[in-house]
Amino acid sequence: MAKADSPSRWRDIRGIGFAERAPLARAWAWLDSGLFLPNREPVRPSKTVGRVLSSYEPMRTDWPPTDRAAIDGFAVRAADIEGAGIYNPVPLALANSPGTGRAVPVSAGTAMPPGTDAVLAFSAVSRSEFGRLEVLVEAAPGEGVSARGSALDRHAQVGECERPIRPQDAALFAMQRVENVLAFVRPEVRLVIPGPKEGDAEALETMLRALVVRDGGAPSGGVFRWYGEAIAAAAEADVILIAGRSGAGEDDLAAGLLVEVGGEVAMHGIAMRPGASSGLGRLRKKAVLLLPGEPLACLTAYDMLAGRLIRRLGGFSLDLPYPRASYPLGRKIVSAIGFTDVVPVALAGEAIVPIASAESAELPASCRADGFVVVPESLEGYAEGERVSVFLYDMFGRYLYYWP
Repeated sequence: MAKADSPSRWRDIRGIGFAERAPLARAWAWLDSGLFLPNREPVRPSKTVGRVLSSYEPMRTDWPPTDRAAIDGFAVRAADIEGAGIYNPVPLALANSPGTGRAVPVSAGTAMPPGTDAVLAFSAVSRSEFGRLEVLVEAAPGEGVSARGSALDRHAQVGECERPIRPQDAALFAMQRVENVLAFVRPEVRLVIPGPKEGDAEALETMLRALVVRDGGAPSGGVFRWYGEAIAAAAEADVILIAGRSGAGEDDLAAGLLVEVGGEVAMHGIAMRPGASSGLGRLRKKAVLLLPGEPLACLTAYDMLAGRLIRRLGGFSLDLPYPRASYPLGRKIVSAIGFTDVVPVALAGEAIVPIASAESAELPASCRADGFVVVPESLEGYAEGERVSVFLYDMFGRYLYYWP
């Protein structure tokens, strides 16, 4: 980890801008390092929805636990009705217990009577005038039957890493009488919003809370509105997000106050646009992320930096939680070497077009956008007609679940 900035060092950059900005890859390496480790805890199945398994959960029994009737009808031995047809009905005796030449009424989901291996639908059987059953079709062994372990055998693993437990997963844990599931703890995230120079503190709070929940984090308590004391108090959380006053101007206080309350700044200034004034640091071994106060820059910095850490701590994939698709460009995208640019784009027929530059885009452009394109720092952009990968916005992203 880089040596923490001292208060005097921080004061040196105020008013003169950033001497350098860390590449996004370096910021990712710091966030992905062993400085911040996820926690795990046992959770009852009824409380697992939206959480991520820490390890696969082995099943205790096969499912179904025994051969079962898949339909309502008559359980029979397939060998007893071999050759049956409309012109060759095979008589069977209606009985409550199985045996050669017998048919036992069963309901879907009930265990197969011993000695039977097929289930005939009621429509495949007629009653003779003497009260006997006449079978009008053949049946192969296993027909109309849900075999033991056909849905899930006891050696299977339920749930997947890096995706949330779904309602049906939780139901299966409960059905298997699993008392507790080992899951990743939702990281606790505190917001410190000193008040952006432009924009609205409430807007930042609204956006950040929704993003934190989407990525599996737990926004905790109220939002701190002031500086030093607020930053220090927020250190009880796993992650601290300071939104606003992250730049290098005379009234940009966030980085300096983090240092003054005993924290350290690992990087201040990241080579991405928007969001270039972002920073990374620690306070009492907890992660601190400095996010810009301009809403779109804050959104970008959250997605590219803070969200990545929160997703990792919660057990989710590091990938951005947006679906991806490939589209041709209807108009070129201009970027700058040395910066990772996040460019809002909109669909225009079968193509996509940029609706603002990464350098000048603001929140309304993102609201009008269908997604965004990430231009690596090694490129000057993309040419018209070139196919590019687009991260598509959807209503909630992949990970927003109701927390029971």
